[in-house]
Amino acid sequence: MQRSLLACAVLAAFALPTLADNGVVVYGKMTLGVEAASATGATLANQNIERRMRVTDGASTLGIRGSEEISDGLSAYFQIETQIKPDDSCGFAGCSTTGKMSSLGQVDDRYASITSPHTGASRFANRPSFVGLRGGWGQIQFGRMDMYYEKHVPNELHLLRTGLNTTALAVLGSNQLTNAVAANDTVVAQKTFNAALTPIITNALGVNTPVNAIITKALADGIGAAYAEGKTPAQILAGAAGGVTALVSNPNIAAVLMQNGLTPQQAGAAIGGALQVAASQVFAPGTALNQQVLNQARAYTVQNGFYFVGHRYNNVIQYRTPSMGGLTVLGAYHTREEKGQDGVAYVLDPSLSNAGATRKIDPWGAELTLHYMQKGVFASLSLMHDNDPYAMGGALDSAQGIKAAYGMYFTPNTRAGVVFERQINKYNAALGFDDNVRDAWVISGSHKFSPKIEVIGTYAVALDAEMHGVKNRESGAKYAQLTGIYTLSARTNLFLTYAKVANEAEAAYNFYVSGAVQPNGDIQSAQFSPRGANPTSIQLGMNHNF
Repeated sequence: MQRSLLACAVLAAFALPTLADNGVVVYGKMTLGVEAASATGATLANQNIERRMRVTDGASTLGIRGSEEISDGLSAYFQIETQIKPDDSCGFAGCSTTGKMSSLGQVDDRYASITSPHTGASRFANRPSFVGLRGGWGQIQFGRMDMYYEKHVPNELHLLRTGLNTTALAVLGSNQLTNAVAANDTVVAQKTFNAALTPIITNALGVNTPVNAIITKALADGIGAAYAEGKTPAQILAGAAGGVTALVSNPNIAAVLMQNGLTPQQAGAAIGGALQVAASQVFAPGTALNQQVLNQARAYTVQNGFYFVGHRYNNVIQYRTPSMGGLTVLGAYHTREEKGQDGVAYVLDPSLSNAGATRKIDPWGAELTLHYMQKGVFASLSLMHDNDPYAMGGALDSAQGIKAAYGMYFTPNTRAGVVFERQINKYNAALGFDDNVRDAWVISGSHKFSPKIEVIGTYAVALDAEMHGVKNRESGAKYAQLTGIYTLSARTNLFLTYAKVANEAEAAYNFYVSGAVQPNGDIQSAQFSPRGANPTSIQLGMNHNF
Protein backbone atom coordinates (compact mmCIF):
# COMPACT_ATOMS: atom_id res chain seq x y z
CA MET A 1 0.00 0.00 0.00
CA GLN A 2 2.79 2.42 0.88
CA ARG A 3 4.49 1.70 -2.48
CA SER A 4 1.18 2.29 -4.26
CA LEU A 5 0.70 5.62 -2.51
CA LEU A 6 4.24 6.64 -3.41
CA ALA A 7 3.65 5.66 -7.03
CA CYS A 8 0.45 7.73 -7.12
CA ALA A 9 2.27 10.74 -5.67
CA VAL A 10 5.09 10.47 -8.21
CA LEU A 11 2.63 10.02 -11.06
CA ALA A 12 0.66 13.04 -9.90
CA ALA A 13 3.80 15.16 -9.73
CA PHE A 14 4.81 14.32 -13.32
CA ALA A 15 1.24 14.54 -14.61
CA LEU A 16 0.32 17.96 -13.20
CA PRO A 17 0.26 19.82 -16.54
CA THR A 18 -1.90 17.10 -18.13
CA LEU A 19 -4.25 16.96 -15.14
CA ALA A 20 -4.69 20.71 -15.17
CA ASP A 21 -5.48 20.67 -18.89
CA ASN A 22 -8.30 18.21 -18.18
CA GLY A 23 -9.79 20.23 -15.34
CA VAL A 24 -8.21 17.98 -12.70
CA VAL A 25 -6.08 19.44 -9.93
CA VAL A 26 -3.93 18.07 -7.14
CA TYR A 27 -4.43 19.89 -3.83
CA GLY A 28 -3.87 19.45 -0.14
CA LYS A 29 -2.25 20.81 2.98
CA MET A 30 0.59 19.96 5.32
CA THR A 31 0.10 20.84 8.99
CA LEU A 32 2.89 19.74 11.31
CA GLY A 33 4.41 20.98 14.53
CA VAL A 34 6.43 20.12 17.60
CA GLU A 35 4.20 19.46 20.59
CA ALA A 36 4.41 18.89 24.32
CA ALA A 37 1.49 16.61 25.26
CA SER A 38 0.32 15.12 28.55
CA ALA A 39 -2.79 13.78 30.26
CA THR A 40 -2.51 13.78 34.04
CA GLY A 41 -5.09 13.71 36.82
CA ALA A 42 -6.52 10.34 35.75
CA THR A 43 -9.03 8.64 38.02
CA LEU A 44 -6.58 5.73 38.23
CA ALA A 45 -3.19 7.28 38.98
CA ASN A 46 -1.28 4.56 37.14
CA GLN A 47 -2.91 5.73 33.89
CA ASN A 48 -1.44 9.24 34.00
CA ILE A 49 0.39 10.25 30.83
CA GLU A 50 3.39 12.38 31.72
CA ARG A 51 4.48 15.17 29.41
CA ARG A 52 6.32 14.05 26.29
CA MET A 53 7.54 15.71 23.13
CA ARG A 54 6.43 14.62 19.68
CA VAL A 55 6.04 15.86 16.14
CA THR A 56 2.30 15.99 15.53
CA ASP A 57 0.24 16.06 12.37
CA GLY A 58 -2.81 18.32 12.23
CA ALA A 59 -4.89 16.47 9.61
CA SER A 60 -2.56 16.85 6.61
CA THR A 61 -4.28 15.83 3.38
CA LEU A 62 -3.58 15.04 -0.26
CA GLY A 63 -6.37 15.14 -2.81
CA ILE A 64 -7.29 15.05 -6.47
CA ARG A 65 -10.46 16.66 -7.78
CA GLY A 66 -11.91 17.79 -11.05
CA SER A 67 -15.02 18.39 -13.10
CA GLU A 68 -16.32 18.08 -16.63
CA GLU A 69 -19.05 20.16 -18.29
CA ILE A 70 -21.48 17.76 -19.93
CA SER A 71 -24.01 20.26 -21.27
CA ASP A 72 -25.33 23.70 -20.44
CA GLY A 73 -26.01 23.71 -16.72
CA LEU A 74 -24.91 20.12 -16.10
CA SER A 75 -21.47 18.97 -15.02
CA ALA A 76 -19.87 15.90 -13.46
CA TYR A 77 -17.29 16.16 -10.71
CA PHE A 78 -15.22 13.98 -8.42
CA GLN A 79 -12.91 14.13 -5.41
CA ILE A 80 -10.41 11.62 -3.99
CA GLU A 81 -8.91 12.75 -0.69
CA THR A 82 -6.53 10.99 1.69
CA GLN A 83 -5.23 11.97 5.10
CA ILE A 84 -1.53 11.31 4.78
CA LYS A 85 -0.07 11.62 8.32
CA PRO A 86 3.45 12.65 7.24
CA ASP A 87 4.70 12.36 10.83
CA ASP A 88 4.29 8.56 10.88
CA SER A 89 2.49 7.49 7.65
CA CYS A 90 -0.42 5.86 9.44
CA GLY A 91 -3.38 7.87 8.16
CA PHE A 92 -6.25 9.37 10.14
CA ALA A 93 -7.82 6.05 11.15
CA GLY A 94 -4.51 4.82 12.48
CA CYS A 95 -2.45 1.75 11.82
CA SER A 96 -4.09 -1.60 12.36
CA THR A 97 -3.70 -3.15 15.81
CA THR A 98 -4.45 -6.64 14.52
CA GLY A 99 -2.20 -9.11 16.31
CA LYS A 100 -1.33 -6.78 19.17
CA MET A 101 -2.05 -8.39 22.52
CA SER A 102 -2.87 -7.16 26.00
CA SER A 103 -2.98 -9.19 29.21
CA LEU A 104 -6.63 -9.95 28.48
CA GLY A 105 -6.18 -10.76 24.80
CA GLN A 106 -6.12 -9.02 21.46
CA VAL A 107 -6.29 -5.24 21.53
CA ASP A 108 -9.67 -3.89 20.47
CA ASP A 109 -9.30 -2.45 16.96
CA ARG A 110 -11.51 0.52 17.85
CA TYR A 111 -8.48 1.98 19.64
CA ALA A 112 -6.13 1.78 16.66
CA SER A 113 -2.55 2.90 17.10
CA ILE A 114 -1.37 5.81 15.00
CA THR A 115 2.18 5.89 16.31
CA SER A 116 3.35 2.45 15.15
CA PRO A 117 3.58 2.41 11.35
CA HIS A 118 4.98 -1.12 11.33
CA THR A 119 1.58 -2.48 12.35
CA GLY A 120 -0.16 -1.39 9.15
CA ALA A 121 -0.56 1.30 6.51
CA SER A 122 -2.95 4.16 5.91
CA ARG A 123 -5.92 3.65 3.61
CA PHE A 124 -6.13 5.48 0.32
CA ALA A 125 -9.18 7.81 -0.05
CA ASN A 126 -9.86 7.69 3.70
CA ARG A 127 -11.23 11.26 3.66
CA PRO A 128 -14.30 12.49 1.70
CA SER A 129 -14.10 10.83 -1.73
CA PHE A 130 -17.03 10.84 -4.14
CA VAL A 131 -18.40 11.34 -7.66
CA GLY A 132 -21.43 13.43 -8.53
CA LEU A 133 -23.53 15.57 -10.85
CA ARG A 134 -24.51 19.22 -10.39
CA GLY A 135 -26.90 21.54 -12.16
CA GLY A 136 -29.50 24.21 -11.55
CA TRP A 137 -31.48 21.66 -9.54
CA GLY A 138 -28.65 21.17 -7.03
CA GLN A 139 -26.09 18.41 -6.72
CA ILE A 140 -26.08 14.71 -5.95
CA GLN A 141 -23.03 12.63 -5.09
CA PHE A 142 -22.08 9.11 -4.00
CA GLY A 143 -19.13 7.83 -1.98
CA ARG A 144 -17.45 8.26 1.40
CA MET A 145 -18.51 11.48 3.11
CA ASP A 146 -18.75 13.37 6.40
CA MET A 147 -22.20 13.25 7.95
CA TYR A 148 -23.42 15.60 10.70
CA TYR A 149 -20.36 15.94 12.93
CA GLU A 150 -18.63 18.86 11.15
CA LYS A 151 -21.79 20.73 10.17
CA HIS A 152 -21.22 23.41 12.82
CA VAL A 153 -18.17 24.65 10.87
CA PRO A 154 -18.94 26.95 7.92
CA ASN A 155 -15.82 26.34 5.84
CA GLU A 156 -16.56 29.25 3.55
CA LEU A 157 -15.97 31.86 6.28
CA HIS A 158 -14.46 29.85 9.16
CA LEU A 159 -16.74 31.68 11.58
CA LEU A 160 -16.43 28.94 14.18
CA ARG A 161 -12.91 27.92 13.27
CA THR A 162 -10.77 26.71 16.15
CA GLY A 163 -7.11 25.77 16.44
CA LEU A 164 -5.09 24.11 13.71
CA ASN A 165 -4.18 21.19 15.98
CA THR A 166 -7.26 20.84 18.18
CA THR A 167 -10.95 21.58 17.66
CA ALA A 168 -14.16 21.81 19.64
CA LEU A 169 -14.98 18.31 18.35
CA ALA A 170 -13.07 17.28 21.46
CA VAL A 171 -16.36 17.59 23.37
CA LEU A 172 -18.94 17.55 20.59
CA GLY A 173 -19.93 14.27 18.93
CA SER A 174 -17.56 11.64 17.55
CA ASN A 175 -15.72 11.11 20.81
CA GLN A 176 -15.86 8.53 23.57
CA LEU A 177 -17.42 9.41 26.90
CA THR A 178 -16.01 6.35 28.63
CA ASN A 179 -12.94 4.19 28.34
CA ALA A 180 -13.95 0.81 29.72
CA VAL A 181 -13.51 -1.60 26.79
CA ALA A 182 -11.02 -4.39 27.88
CA ALA A 183 -12.01 -4.03 31.55
CA ASN A 184 -9.44 -1.33 32.33
CA ASP A 185 -11.73 0.55 34.69
CA THR A 186 -12.10 -0.50 38.32
CA VAL A 187 -15.90 -0.78 38.45
CA VAL A 188 -16.16 -2.54 35.09
CA ALA A 189 -13.31 -4.91 35.99
CA GLN A 190 -14.88 -5.78 39.33
CA LYS A 191 -18.28 -6.50 37.79
CA THR A 192 -16.64 -8.48 35.01
CA PHE A 193 -14.58 -10.70 37.30
CA ASN A 194 -17.54 -11.19 39.65
CA ALA A 195 -19.57 -12.65 36.77
CA ALA A 196 -16.65 -14.85 35.70
CA LEU A 197 -15.82 -16.11 39.21
CA THR A 198 -19.35 -16.99 40.35
CA PRO A 199 -19.49 -20.47 38.75
CA ILE A 200 -15.75 -21.05 39.37
CA ILE A 201 -16.06 -20.58 43.15
CA THR A 202 -19.19 -22.72 43.34
CA ASN A 203 -17.57 -25.53 41.34
CA ALA A 204 -14.42 -25.35 43.50
CA LEU A 205 -16.38 -25.69 46.76
CA GLY A 206 -18.70 -28.31 45.32
CA VAL A 207 -21.66 -26.81 47.13
CA ASN A 208 -23.59 -23.54 46.94
CA THR A 209 -23.29 -22.17 50.48
CA PRO A 210 -24.72 -18.86 51.77
CA VAL A 211 -21.18 -17.37 51.76
CA ASN A 212 -20.29 -18.25 48.16
CA ALA A 213 -21.48 -14.85 46.93
CA ILE A 214 -19.56 -13.06 49.70
CA ILE A 215 -16.35 -14.88 48.83
CA THR A 216 -16.87 -14.30 45.11
CA LYS A 217 -17.54 -10.57 45.47
CA ALA A 218 -14.58 -10.00 47.80
CA LEU A 219 -12.18 -11.80 45.45
CA ALA A 220 -13.67 -10.14 42.33
CA ASP A 221 -13.37 -6.68 43.88
CA GLY A 222 -9.73 -7.29 44.79
CA ILE A 223 -8.82 -8.89 41.44
CA GLY A 224 -10.68 -6.23 39.46
CA ALA A 225 -9.02 -3.36 41.34
CA ALA A 226 -5.60 -4.96 40.91
CA TYR A 227 -6.18 -5.45 37.19
CA ALA A 228 -7.37 -1.86 36.79
CA GLU A 229 -4.19 -0.69 38.53
CA GLY A 230 -2.15 -2.42 35.84
CA LYS A 231 -0.73 -5.24 37.98
CA THR A 232 0.61 -8.35 36.26
CA PRO A 233 -1.22 -11.71 36.41
CA ALA A 234 1.40 -12.98 38.90
CA GLN A 235 0.82 -9.98 41.18
CA ILE A 236 -2.94 -10.37 40.88
CA LEU A 237 -2.74 -14.06 41.84
CA ALA A 238 -0.46 -13.31 44.79
CA GLY A 239 -2.95 -10.77 46.10
CA ALA A 240 -5.85 -13.16 45.53
CA ALA A 241 -4.08 -15.90 47.48
CA GLY A 242 -3.82 -13.61 50.48
CA GLY A 243 -7.46 -12.69 50.03
CA VAL A 244 -8.54 -16.33 50.04
CA THR A 245 -6.65 -17.02 53.27
CA ALA A 246 -8.22 -14.00 54.97
CA LEU A 247 -11.71 -14.92 53.80
CA VAL A 248 -11.74 -18.57 54.89
CA SER A 249 -10.15 -17.58 58.21
CA ASN A 250 -13.03 -15.23 58.99
CA PRO A 251 -14.95 -16.90 61.86
CA ASN A 252 -18.37 -16.26 60.36
CA ILE A 253 -17.40 -17.56 56.92
CA ALA A 254 -15.51 -20.53 58.41
CA ALA A 255 -18.56 -21.49 60.47
CA VAL A 256 -20.83 -21.56 57.43
CA LEU A 257 -18.27 -23.57 55.44
CA MET A 258 -18.01 -26.17 58.22
CA GLN A 259 -21.80 -26.41 58.42
CA ASN A 260 -21.64 -27.45 54.76
CA GLY A 261 -18.97 -30.06 55.32
CA LEU A 262 -15.89 -28.00 54.41
CA THR A 263 -12.99 -27.05 56.66
CA PRO A 264 -11.46 -23.61 56.03
CA GLN A 265 -8.28 -25.35 54.89
CA GLN A 266 -10.15 -27.47 52.34
CA ALA A 267 -12.10 -24.48 51.07
CA GLY A 268 -8.97 -22.34 50.80
CA ALA A 269 -7.06 -25.01 48.91
CA ALA A 270 -9.96 -25.65 46.52
CA ILE A 271 -10.51 -21.95 45.78
CA GLY A 272 -6.78 -21.28 45.39
CA GLY A 273 -6.40 -24.14 42.93
CA ALA A 274 -9.45 -23.00 40.98
CA LEU A 275 -8.09 -19.43 40.76
CA GLN A 276 -4.78 -20.73 39.42
CA VAL A 277 -6.55 -22.69 36.69
CA ALA A 278 -8.92 -19.80 35.90
CA ALA A 279 -6.06 -17.30 35.69
CA SER A 280 -4.23 -19.48 33.19
CA GLN A 281 -7.30 -19.22 30.97
CA VAL A 282 -8.42 -15.63 31.65
CA PHE A 283 -5.02 -14.25 30.73
CA ALA A 284 -4.46 -16.64 27.81
CA PRO A 285 -5.70 -14.97 24.59
CA GLY A 286 -8.23 -16.98 22.66
CA THR A 287 -9.49 -19.26 25.44
CA ALA A 288 -13.20 -19.46 26.13
CA LEU A 289 -12.86 -17.84 29.57
CA ASN A 290 -10.66 -15.08 28.16
CA GLN A 291 -13.27 -14.32 25.51
CA GLN A 292 -16.03 -14.45 28.12
CA VAL A 293 -14.28 -11.86 30.29
CA LEU A 294 -13.63 -9.59 27.30
CA ASN A 295 -17.24 -9.83 26.14
CA GLN A 296 -18.56 -9.16 29.62
CA ALA A 297 -16.34 -6.07 29.90
CA ARG A 298 -17.60 -4.81 26.56
CA ALA A 299 -21.17 -5.53 27.59
CA TYR A 300 -20.82 -3.38 30.72
CA THR A 301 -19.32 -0.68 28.53
CA VAL A 302 -22.26 -0.85 26.14
CA GLN A 303 -24.67 -0.62 29.06
CA ASN A 304 -22.88 2.27 30.79
CA GLY A 305 -21.08 4.00 27.92
CA PHE A 306 -22.26 6.47 25.30
CA TYR A 307 -22.36 6.18 21.50
CA PHE A 308 -21.99 9.46 19.58
CA VAL A 309 -23.41 9.79 16.08
CA GLY A 310 -21.69 11.65 13.30
CA HIS A 311 -18.42 10.85 11.59
CA ARG A 312 -17.10 9.88 8.15
CA TYR A 313 -19.35 7.19 6.70
CA ASN A 314 -18.95 4.77 3.81
CA ASN A 315 -21.72 4.05 1.28
CA VAL A 316 -23.29 7.54 1.31
CA ILE A 317 -25.67 9.20 -1.12
CA GLN A 318 -26.02 12.97 -0.59
CA TYR A 319 -28.22 15.64 -2.18
CA ARG A 320 -27.82 19.40 -1.74
CA THR A 321 -30.27 22.01 -3.02
CA PRO A 322 -29.14 25.15 -4.83
CA SER A 323 -28.82 28.25 -2.66
CA MET A 324 -32.16 29.93 -1.98
CA GLY A 325 -31.30 33.39 -0.70
CA GLY A 326 -28.36 31.95 1.23
CA LEU A 327 -30.22 28.86 2.48
CA THR A 328 -29.31 25.38 1.30
CA VAL A 329 -30.77 22.07 2.42
CA LEU A 330 -28.69 18.89 2.53
CA GLY A 331 -29.95 15.36 2.86
CA ALA A 332 -27.73 12.28 3.15
CA TYR A 333 -28.24 8.56 3.67
CA HIS A 334 -25.73 5.84 4.40
CA THR A 335 -26.17 2.11 4.41
CA ARG A 336 -23.89 -0.51 5.92
CA GLU A 337 -23.21 -3.92 4.47
CA GLU A 338 -23.55 -5.96 7.68
CA LYS A 339 -27.36 -6.09 7.51
CA GLY A 340 -29.03 -9.20 8.82
CA GLN A 341 -26.40 -10.21 11.36
CA ASP A 342 -27.65 -11.15 14.80
CA GLY A 343 -27.60 -8.75 17.76
CA VAL A 344 -27.23 -8.37 20.71
CA ALA A 345 -23.55 -9.28 20.45
CA TYR A 346 -22.95 -8.94 24.21
CA VAL A 347 -25.28 -11.64 25.54
CA LEU A 348 -22.74 -12.93 28.11
CA ASP A 349 -23.61 -10.06 30.41
CA PRO A 350 -26.45 -11.33 32.60
CA SER A 351 -28.37 -8.07 32.13
CA LEU A 352 -28.17 -8.48 28.34
CA SER A 353 -29.09 -12.16 28.14
CA ASN A 354 -32.78 -11.54 27.46
CA ALA A 355 -33.57 -13.75 24.46
CA GLY A 356 -35.99 -11.11 23.23
CA ALA A 357 -33.08 -8.72 22.72
CA THR A 358 -31.57 -10.89 19.98
CA ARG A 359 -32.74 -9.81 16.53
CA LYS A 360 -31.53 -9.11 13.02
CA ILE A 361 -29.84 -5.73 12.87
CA ASP A 362 -30.43 -3.16 10.15
CA PRO A 363 -27.70 -0.48 10.36
CA TRP A 364 -28.26 2.69 8.35
CA GLY A 365 -28.17 6.43 8.95
CA ALA A 366 -29.73 9.64 7.66
CA GLU A 367 -28.85 13.32 7.97
CA LEU A 368 -30.84 16.48 7.31
CA THR A 369 -29.02 19.83 7.50
CA LEU A 370 -30.28 23.38 6.91
CA HIS A 371 -27.39 25.75 6.20
CA TYR A 372 -27.62 29.54 5.90
CA MET A 373 -24.75 31.79 4.79
CA GLN A 374 -25.36 35.39 3.81
CA LYS A 375 -23.54 38.70 4.35
CA GLY A 376 -21.28 37.55 7.14
CA VAL A 377 -23.95 35.60 9.02
CA PHE A 378 -23.95 31.81 9.36
CA ALA A 379 -26.60 29.54 10.86
CA SER A 380 -27.19 25.81 10.67
CA LEU A 381 -29.43 23.12 12.06
CA SER A 382 -28.34 19.52 11.61
CA LEU A 383 -30.22 16.33 12.51
CA MET A 384 -28.76 12.81 12.44
CA HIS A 385 -30.30 9.37 12.99
CA ASP A 386 -28.13 6.23 13.22
CA ASN A 387 -30.26 3.11 13.13
CA ASP A 388 -28.81 0.01 14.83
CA PRO A 389 -25.30 1.47 15.21
CA TYR A 390 -23.25 -1.55 14.22
CA ALA A 391 -20.44 -0.87 16.68
CA MET A 392 -22.98 -1.43 19.47
CA GLY A 393 -23.82 -4.98 18.39
CA GLY A 394 -27.58 -4.45 18.38
CA ALA A 395 -27.68 -3.08 21.93
CA LEU A 396 -28.96 0.27 20.64
CA ASP A 397 -32.09 0.63 18.53
CA SER A 398 -30.80 4.01 17.42
CA ALA A 399 -28.68 7.03 18.28
CA GLN A 400 -29.63 10.59 17.37
CA GLY A 401 -27.98 13.98 17.28
CA ILE A 402 -29.24 17.52 16.92
CA LYS A 403 -26.84 20.41 16.46
CA ALA A 404 -27.56 24.13 16.06
CA ALA A 405 -24.91 26.75 15.27
CA TYR A 406 -24.87 30.50 14.75
CA GLY A 407 -22.00 32.84 13.94
CA MET A 408 -21.34 36.27 12.52
CA TYR A 409 -18.78 38.94 11.76
CA PHE A 410 -19.00 41.88 14.16
CA THR A 411 -16.41 43.71 12.09
CA PRO A 412 -14.34 42.57 9.08
CA ASN A 413 -11.67 41.48 11.58
CA THR A 414 -13.77 40.12 14.46
CA ARG A 415 -16.06 37.09 14.40
CA ALA A 416 -17.73 34.81 16.94
CA GLY A 417 -20.09 31.89 17.09
CA VAL A 418 -21.94 29.47 19.34
CA VAL A 419 -22.94 25.80 19.00
CA PHE A 420 -25.39 23.67 20.96
CA GLU A 421 -25.65 19.89 20.59
CA ARG A 422 -27.77 17.11 22.08
CA GLN A 423 -27.09 13.42 21.51
CA ILE A 424 -29.44 10.59 22.49
CA ASN A 425 -28.96 6.81 22.75
CA LYS A 426 -32.11 4.68 22.52
CA TYR A 427 -31.49 1.12 23.73
CA ASN A 428 -32.88 -2.08 22.32
CA ALA A 429 -36.37 -2.06 23.85
CA ALA A 430 -36.06 -5.66 25.07
CA LEU A 431 -33.20 -4.71 27.38
CA GLY A 432 -35.39 -2.41 29.45
CA PHE A 433 -32.92 0.50 29.67
CA ASP A 434 -33.95 4.16 29.55
CA ASP A 435 -32.30 6.56 27.11
CA ASN A 436 -28.84 8.08 27.48
CA VAL A 437 -28.76 11.85 26.83
CA ARG A 438 -25.83 14.26 26.65
CA ASP A 439 -25.74 18.01 25.89
CA ALA A 440 -22.76 20.18 24.94
CA TRP A 441 -22.14 23.76 23.90
CA VAL A 442 -19.29 25.77 22.38
CA ILE A 443 -18.40 29.45 22.05
CA SER A 444 -15.62 30.56 19.75
CA GLY A 445 -14.23 33.86 18.52
CA SER A 446 -11.32 35.33 16.65
CA HIS A 447 -9.79 38.72 15.96
CA LYS A 448 -7.28 39.89 13.36
CA PHE A 449 -4.93 42.41 14.92
CA SER A 450 -3.22 42.97 11.58
CA PRO A 451 -3.21 41.34 8.12
CA LYS A 452 -0.60 38.91 9.46
CA ILE A 453 -1.65 38.26 13.08
CA GLU A 454 -4.86 36.55 14.21
CA VAL A 455 -5.88 35.07 17.58
CA ILE A 456 -8.58 32.40 17.95
CA GLY A 457 -10.15 31.31 21.24
CA THR A 458 -12.61 28.52 22.04
CA TYR A 459 -14.37 27.42 25.22
CA ALA A 460 -16.63 24.37 25.28
CA VAL A 461 -18.50 22.30 27.85
CA ALA A 462 -19.80 18.74 27.68
CA LEU A 463 -22.47 18.56 30.36
CA ASP A 464 -22.98 15.55 32.62
CA ALA A 465 -24.62 12.70 30.75
CA GLU A 466 -27.96 11.27 31.80
CA MET A 467 -27.43 7.50 31.81
CA HIS A 468 -30.63 5.40 31.78
CA GLY A 469 -32.57 8.24 33.36
CA VAL A 470 -30.01 9.01 36.08
CA LYS A 471 -27.66 11.99 35.88
CA ASN A 472 -24.01 10.92 36.07
CA ARG A 473 -22.51 13.77 38.09
CA GLU A 474 -18.92 12.97 37.13
CA SER A 475 -19.23 12.53 33.35
CA GLY A 476 -18.75 16.10 32.09
CA ALA A 477 -15.75 17.90 30.63
CA LYS A 478 -14.54 21.38 29.70
CA TYR A 479 -12.37 22.34 26.73
CA ALA A 480 -10.32 25.51 26.27
CA GLN A 481 -8.02 26.46 23.41
CA LEU A 482 -6.11 29.56 22.36
CA THR A 483 -4.31 29.78 19.01
CA GLY A 484 -2.17 32.52 17.52
CA ILE A 485 -1.60 32.54 13.75
CA TYR A 486 1.13 34.43 11.92
CA THR A 487 0.50 34.60 8.17
CA LEU A 488 3.53 34.34 5.92
CA SER A 489 1.65 34.22 2.62
CA ALA A 490 -1.77 33.41 1.20
CA ARG A 491 -0.96 29.70 1.52
CA THR A 492 1.43 29.48 4.49
CA ASN A 493 1.22 30.36 8.16
CA LEU A 494 2.84 29.59 11.50
CA PHE A 495 0.74 28.81 14.57
CA LEU A 496 1.09 28.46 18.32
CA THR A 497 -1.69 26.57 20.14
CA TYR A 498 -2.48 25.84 23.77
CA ALA A 499 -5.36 23.45 24.42
CA LYS A 500 -6.68 21.53 27.39
CA VAL A 501 -9.53 19.11 28.10
CA ALA A 502 -10.55 18.95 31.77
CA ASN A 503 -12.36 15.63 32.33
CA GLU A 504 -14.44 14.80 35.38
CA ALA A 505 -13.79 11.44 37.07
CA GLU A 506 -15.96 9.33 34.73
CA ALA A 507 -15.26 11.17 31.46
CA ALA A 508 -12.60 10.39 28.88
CA TYR A 509 -12.77 13.15 26.27
CA ASN A 510 -9.67 13.84 24.19
CA PHE A 511 -8.45 16.10 21.39
CA TYR A 512 -10.19 15.26 18.14
CA VAL A 513 -7.00 15.61 16.11
CA SER A 514 -3.99 13.76 17.55
CA GLY A 515 -5.14 12.82 21.01
CA ALA A 516 -2.88 12.34 24.02
CA VAL A 517 -1.12 8.99 23.80
CA GLN A 518 -1.67 6.00 26.07
CA PRO A 519 1.06 5.30 28.66
CA ASN A 520 2.55 2.52 26.50
CA GLY A 521 3.06 5.02 23.68
CA ASP A 522 1.09 2.95 21.19
CA ILE A 523 -2.23 4.75 21.08
CA GLN A 524 -2.82 8.33 19.97
CA SER A 525 -6.38 8.60 18.75
CA ALA A 526 -9.50 10.64 19.28
CA GLN A 527 -11.20 7.59 20.74
CA PHE A 528 -8.89 7.03 23.69
CA SER A 529 -8.05 8.96 26.83
CA PRO A 530 -7.59 7.72 30.41
CA ARG A 531 -10.77 8.22 32.40
CA GLY A 532 -10.61 11.44 34.40
CA ALA A 533 -7.33 12.60 32.82
CA ASN A 534 -6.80 16.12 31.47
CA PRO A 535 -5.18 16.03 28.01
CA THR A 536 -3.02 19.15 27.58
CA SER A 537 -1.16 20.32 24.49
CA ILE A 538 1.23 23.10 23.58
CA GLN A 539 2.21 23.07 19.91
CA LEU A 540 4.27 25.27 17.62
CA GLY A 541 3.74 24.40 13.98
CA MET A 542 3.41 25.33 10.35
CA ASN A 543 0.52 25.03 7.91
CA HIS A 544 1.01 25.07 4.13
CA ASN A 545 -1.82 24.75 1.62
CA PHE A 546 -1.20 23.76 -1.98
